[in-house]
Amino acid sequence: MNCPCGSGQDYEVCCGPFHAKRRDPATAEELMRSRYAAYVLRKIDYLIATHDPDRRSEFNPLSAGQWAAQADWKRLDIRSTRKGQVTDDTGMVEFIAWYLSDGELTCHHEVSNFRRVDGRWVYSDGTGRSAESVLSAMGRNDLCPCGSGRKFKKCHG
Repeated sequence: MNCPCGSGQDYEVCCGPFHAKRRDPATAEELMRSRYAAYVLRKIDYLIATHDPDRRSEFNPLSAGQWAAQADWKRLDIRSTRKGQVTDDTGMVEFIAWYLSDGELTCHHEVSNFRRVDGRWVYSDGTGRSAESVLSAMGRNDLCPCGSGRKFKKCHG
C-alpha cells in the first residue's frame, strides 16, 4: 500500500517502521509526515508518543481520535521546512492536510514546530491558519485537492 503521507513510497518502507517503533524519523519533515499518516490510520498512540513531553497535557487523544475517524483524509502538502535536518535540534514544517468533512472539502493548515528530546524528534506546537484563506487562494482551474482529478471549480470550488 502507498504511504498515506504522500511520499510515493510503500507504507512498509516509509512511515510503517516509525509506527511500529522499528526506527525513529531522522528529520522534522519525516516526523510530520508520519504524524499525518498516523491520523489517517488512526494510530493515536503514535501521536501521543511523538508529542513533546513538556506539552503532552495539551494533547487530547479522544478529540484527536474522533477527528481522525470523522475526516476523509485526502492528501498532505508540505509547503516549506526550516531547519529540522539530521544535525539540527529544532525545526519547522508548514503543511496543509486536506480532507473531506461531511462531504465538504476543507483543510488543516499549520506551521508546526519540532524539537529533539533525548535525540528523538517530537512535535512541540503549531500555529494554525484558516481553511477559508487556503480555499480562497485556490485557483479555479487548479486540480482539486480531493484527488478527483477534476478542476477545483468543477469539483469542490
